[in-house]
Amino acid sequence: MQKFKRGSGLAFSTPTIMNKYFLFFLLSLATTVFSYGQKLKAVYEYLPSPMATFREEVYFQNGVKTSVRDSLAQPKPQATDNANDDELSGSMSVTLDLGKVYRNIIIQKNNAAQLLETRSFKGSNYLVSDELQPLVWNTNYSDVDTLGKHICHKATATYRGTTLVAYYTNDIPVPAGPYKFGGLPGLIVMLYNEGVNPHYWLLKEIEYPYTGEIPVNEKYMNALPKLSLESYIKKEDLENEERMRMMMSKMPLIEGVTVERKKVRGSVEQVYEWEKN
Repeated sequence: MQKFKRGSGLAFSTPTIMNKYFLFFLLSLATTVFSYGQKLKAVYEYLPSPMATFREEVYFQNGVKTSVRDSLAQPKPQATDNANDDELSGSMSVTLDLGKVYRNIIIQKNNAAQLLETRSFKGSNYLVSDELQPLVWNTNYSDVDTLGKHICHKATATYRGTTLVAYYTNDIPVPAGPYKFGGLPGLIVMLYNEGVNPHYWLLKEIEYPYTGEIPVNEKYMNALPKLSLESYIKKEDLENEERMRMMMSKMPLIEGVTVERKKVRGSVEQVYEWEKN
């Protein structure tokens, strides 16, 4: 057996060292495989404004993340003695009547060239394909905070005209999060975007492992009319511009005053890839 010596006079066995590294690799691999195999359900509060909160359910198993969000805002929860048992509080929740209920569903598979989502436009549902590149997260932060029951670490990423700020926990080694976000070493507990129109996602509930079913009918989704995200957004922008034009036409003109209109989207996406050219 080959050995080598260092100045301390201690002898080290090369195969022994290799065995230790191999064992460490196997343990890391087993942890990763176990985390990916376990099914997770995480419930987030999504706050696009201080006036409304939506429920978003996220499921993750075998590298596939499914996000389901209803279109109706959630009622404000009643105060209880065990309110601190929630992952994070939702004191900004109110009820809004937004009309017909539909679900925004996103299916995102690791290493896939695109993700699929359902979107609604003028009363019709579509299956929209999004060529979203993987987020490049900066985790080089010393910030550590306790959110709910979890010790969380900070990460940031640039995303479609805004900066994302996420806090994730290593307590749950699942690379998932709300909406189209994930890819961190642990589950995202809180996420928001910087800017004048911030959106917030706050973790409320976790089931891990989750033993239930994922409430998504992929057969129905695949039967929907299909659009690329670029085509869908252009249709949506034209509709919004027409509504704005009609509204402006009803406003009285003031001599010498010019109203400058700047496109500000009501979503976390502000600038898409095709708009940069």
